[in-house]
Amino acid sequence: MRDAPSSTWPGGHRAALCVSIDVDGEWGEANYRPADDIYWRSQTLYDATGTERLLAILADTGVPATFCWVANAAEQTPDLVRRAHGEGHEIALHSVDHRYYTSMSAAEQRHDMEHSMKVLAELTGTVPVGHKTPGWRYTPETFRIAQDLGLLWVMDQPSGDFPTLLQDDPDRSAVVNLPPSRWFDDYTYQVDHVLTPAAWFDAWRDDLEVLRSEGGLMCLTLHPFVSGRPGPSRAIARLLDYAIDLGDIWIARADHIARWWLERDQRGVG
Repeated sequence: MRDAPSSTWPGGHRAALCVSIDVDGEWGEANYRPADDIYWRSQTLYDATGTERLLAILADTGVPATFCWVANAAEQTPDLVRRAHGEGHEIALHSVDHRYYTSMSAAEQRHDMEHSMKVLAELTGTVPVGHKTPGWRYTPETFRIAQDLGLLWVMDQPSGDFPTLLQDDPDRSAVVNLPPSRWFDDYTYQVDHVLTPAAWFDAWRDDLEVLRSEGGLMCLTLHPFVSGRPGPSRAIARLLDYAIDLGDIWIARADHIARWWLERDQRGVG
């Protein structure tokens, strides 16, 4: 494995880690399950408890995270949104009701982003600068709209192990794509396939070790009704403790990573 370049991340860090938490509420399952599938639709009722547990872990470890909040879910639990914001975490867009953008026109996507932005800004007093498309089901118009709205980052395209710049309009500032991965998503390991939390930890530890050796970026996607449950939350806490103990992983909010990458590009580094 090649040595990580020392100039990629600030402070001499060898790699970067972003913890993103998708708070979907009931909409994350309700849109994609039959109306009579109460078993799966009801699982998301754990979201509030899971969010509180994840917030406690973040507070214990001192790790800043990015919460991608579905606007309808944010309106159901405004105190949790304000708490996460007040504790130093970023609040980002994740649609109004978790419908896939592939089912929307460009005008509908724009309205969805604008309404989500309005809801979250009213709750926190801060205008969101980032967006994650539900299910990563985006269209080419998604990124044009994000750029037009002045967003700083999206977390949609699994385009590699480093951020990339999206600039459909050359006269506007580029949008930074922070690459996600199905294999960095707790849904893959606990919903699509049921594995033990220890197996998640082993997989993500190994991923982080490789990215550390190569200087890359790991963007985790967590869901409170999955990672916020007792056993899984222990795996998340172990992973964060492991990353912290390495001493050279930059664990940062999505907006901080995106700003660093954009400024790095403007300096002509790369």
